[in-house]
Amino acid sequence: MVRSWPSVLIGFLIPIVLIVGGILVLGPLHVVIADFPLVFIWIFACMPLTWLCLWISWCFFDRKFYSNEE
Repeated sequence: MVRSWPSVLIGFLIPIVLIVGGILVLGPLHVVIADFPLVFIWIFACMPLTWLCLWISWCFFDRKFYSNEE
């Protein structure tokens, strides 16, 4: 099955850019909030964002390829 480019963009590329970009940008900084480095807070914030991207990709682009009938 061939995936559509919006599905791949939203479900795969956006989370990768958020996570890797955040690590590259925030990793060298020594900012601490509530005894946690800022990069850790960013990674934990990316978890629900990644789930949201995957949900959007599934609901709007991929669900039609799977049927509930068996």
